Amino acid sequence: MRHNFLQPAETGPLVVLEHGSYVLTVAPGFGARMVTFRHGGRDLLRPTPDSVIAKPLVYGFAGFPLMPYSGPLFGRDFPYGGFNFGGVRYPLGRNIREEPTMTHGEAFVRAFGIRRQGKAALDLEMIHNPTPGTFPFRFRGEVGYALSDAGLSIRLRVTSLDHRPMPAGLGIHPYFPKPAGARLKFFSIGVWPPDAPEALELGCQPLTEELDFAAGPDVSKMVIDRLFEGWDGHAEVIAPDGHRTVIEADGVLDKMQIYSAWDYPYVCVEPVSNTNDGFNRMEAGVPSHGVRVLEPNRAIEGTVRISVG
Repeated sequence: MRHNFLQPAETGPLVVLEHGSYVLTVAPGFGARMVTFRHGGRDLLRPTPDSVIAKPLVYGFAGFPLMPYSGPLFGRDFPYGGFNFGGVRYPLGRNIREEPTMTHGEAFVRAFGIRRQGKAALDLEMIHNPTPGTFPFRFRGEVGYALSDAGLSIRLRVTSLDHRPMPAGLGIHPYFPKPAGARLKFFSIGVWPPDAPEALELGCQPLTEELDFAAGPDVSKMVIDRLFEGWDGHAEVIAPDGHRTVIEADGVLDKMQIYSAWDYPYVCVEPVSNTNDGFNRMEAGVPSHGVRVLEPNRAIEGTVRISVG
């Protein structure tokens, strides 16, 4: 199987948006990534080091969009990921060297073009044309960044440009600073099993006490990589000094992926629309997989807002 390590070799030109005390820097040419997001000089997202801007690393930035699905595609019967859909088998290649299978979709390792740009708003677009080993359906991905008094709004949209029904999902993968004593607070009612090919046919399970974030537990030393169900669209990262970064989402973004590793000074709080390995879970008949099937020229959309509480 051909692998598809096609991510841009350079970060490319940066675009800076400003409104009041909010400042956002974006790299359209490297997966529409966020580079920095600050309020009053304080980093609300992990700032991208100059060394990474000079020599980009896929996972070295402040955040990136996930299109046309979120998370990995294991595909139990595929060596590098893949899925079955509509009676057709679609083997895929790896899209980044850092992962063993296709993951996070196509958009985060592709260049976006600028459709509109203003002082406080930026609309970006990419078109995916399938090649061997990549996502096998043609689609348009759109990301709209906008600053206002209410903070940062990120509009995500995937439109099918294919002549066949197309499975789809989307999400966002931001990195929030996680100093000692940082807390994470959100409400959910279920949690999916840890990622693994053998977990394909396992569905969502009731929330357990140790994975309940409703009271805002300390996340700074937590090791976690789980998807939560029944998220109500509101989350907060609370710093030791009481500063609150608020994450909200609507549209199809009704699931929440949380990633926090023991040696990472950040926590990923990711509003998403589908489960990890969602296409294969849909094929297996697992409930609540979250994948939408788009008819030609139909779209899914969601908006994420990040602000100071």
